[in-house]
Amino acid sequence: MEAKVVVLGPQHKEAKKYFKCGNDILNNYLAHFALQDQQKKLSVCFVLESPSQEIIGFYTLSASSIDAKNTSDQRFMPFKTKYRTLPIILIGRFAIDLNYQGKGFGKKLLSDALKRCTLQANQIGACAVFVEPKDATAREFYLKFGFKILPHQSKLFISMQQLHQIYIVFH
Repeated sequence: MEAKVVVLGPQHKEAKKYFKCGNDILNNYLAHFALQDQQKKLSVCFVLESPSQEIIGFYTLSASSIDAKNTSDQRFMPFKTKYRTLPIILIGRFAIDLNYQGKGFGKKLLSDALKRCTLQANQIGACAVFVEPKDATAREFYLKFGFKILPHQSKLFISMQQLHQIYIVFH
């Protein structure tokens, strides 16, 4: 099956109702709030859709920042900075429908997200991509793809420098 990633739009009105990932918060977000957030320019929701426009999975991206005091880890920021906050890109929501879990679609969706983050960082400036996994399974998923633990926080990150080095692995 050839699935493609597109921006969530009105054409997904029916498909959103049938998406079930096993997490009611994420299901509800996609069904009722993702398009609203997009219209308000709070985030952009990307969906992986089947040829019949069924939603296989989705993720959101938004610009964000992090307090520079929280980035003393050399893996994150290999140079000193005088700035109080640093620009980052946040993968805010990420989910795969239960019917498609364990079939490689998570890797495909994450690869798309990281590719977009890399392109955006080259245009607007961002030093890392952050995620905040909802559970241990999600945490292990991100760690497997090169994300690192930010000490004393639930967030994980991958620096743009590191992302440029491992991006080839995804393609």
